[in-house]
Amino acid sequence: MQPWLINLRQFVVVMALFMGGLFLGMQRRADPALPTSSASQRLQPVTTSSAGASAGGTVYVPVYSSIYLGLDTKRKMVELAATVSVRNVSARHPIILDSVRYYDSTGKSIREYLERPAELPPLATVEFIIQRADAKGGPGANFLIHWKGQPDADEPLIEAIMLGQNGSTGISFTSVGRGVKPEPAVDK
Repeated sequence: MQPWLINLRQFVVVMALFMGGLFLGMQRRADPALPTSSASQRLQPVTTSSAGASAGGTVYVPVYSSIYLGLDTKRKMVELAATVSVRNVSARHPIILDSVRYYDSTGKSIREYLERPAELPPLATVEFIIQRADAKGGPGANFLIHWKGQPDADEPLIEAIMLGQNGSTGISFTSVGRGVKPEPAVDK
């Protein structure tokens, strides 16, 4: 009985398939058909009167669409996928999201995720996604999220989760949003 024997032709076919799959995997870019948020499923048209909304604010959320690996900043950056999660922690009151805007490292607006204000029901969560191949934001990217609600509404919990890979090493970390005062002008 002979141990695993493979002829040259079989080896070449196996290597060609392996290298082809590796090449195609590395060439994959963001598919524009993939969702960039769960807003269409989770957010609802505004039903609460915004006239009585006296609670609210603007939350700054640091997001890293890419990071430097190691101490040498001249090396290639690692691209990361990011998910910004907005959680309405109130069991009684909806909140209204007026604006969810994504900015790059220079402070330039990249995109607005909402076409119009939308309501997030009690205890509901909505996600806004930056795909791994979308590195426009850079290491200093951020979101400004403006929300409002009834006077006794709780402030939402807003976090960003970043995921990536460099070789066989997985990278993951979170950042927490914080309220900013005075509220910056959120231009449309």
